[in-house]
Amino acid sequence: MRKGIILLVFFMSSLIQVKAEDHIMFDKANQMYRNKLFDSAANLYQQLINDGFSSPDLYYNAGNAFYRLNKIGWSVWCYRKALFMKEDRNYRDNLKLAQRRIVSPIVAESDIFFIRWWKSLYGLFSVNTWALLAILSFFVAMTTLFLKKFGRPFSGINGLRNLAFVMSFMALILMGVRWLEEQYHYRGIIVKSATLFQPQGKGAALTLSEGVEVEFVMQGKVQMLVKLPDGQIGQIEASAFRKL
Repeated sequence: MRKGIILLVFFMSSLIQVKAEDHIMFDKANQMYRNKLFDSAANLYQQLINDGFSSPDLYYNAGNAFYRLNKIGWSVWCYRKALFMKEDRNYRDNLKLAQRRIVSPIVAESDIFFIRWWKSLYGLFSVNTWALLAILSFFVAMTTLFLKKFGRPFSGINGLRNLAFVMSFMALILMGVRWLEEQYHYRGIIVKSATLFQPQGKGAALTLSEGVEVEFVMQGKVQMLVKLPDGQIGQIEASAFRKL
């Protein structure tokens, strides 16, 4: 029991240290943005995103930096990610501003409120964070069982145990949904300018503007199959697509 507690404390300390370093880098990127060093700020924001740091403020600030650099595809992607995690008027207003700068927009239907709420719920944390919450909740539940049987039970111990088990179960479900979303998400943003779209059949090739939202169909080594909002299916360069 004591060894388990020591390992848990060590694990939590390491996690807190990593989070602290991420926040330091985030503050540094924000300072660069305030100093109008938009390219440097965007690179730091991108590094944080690639490292798994996830928060609506990160995506929002990154979207602003990319917007300043006229990287509309990345800007739209970041604002959409921010809105998945938190509904905010500023996020939505800036998304609309970025979408107006799409050269040749293809309008897609927006998700209904419930779907947006569900995406914001499981998008609150990464897969690893949901897993950690599930483990901690389960640990709390087992600790209450141990105290009830061998220690000194306190008032409300049964309620705490039930709540911890429910939280652990819900965290596992949201972790699974988030993992499936990351592995098999079927929508994304074109982040590369002048992306060539070769439709199936005998249709003429099109040029997609960065910022356009498409639906994933099939992954290839270099090319991938996507579906446009107007229903056309064709191939694009895989590196031009960024999953939401």
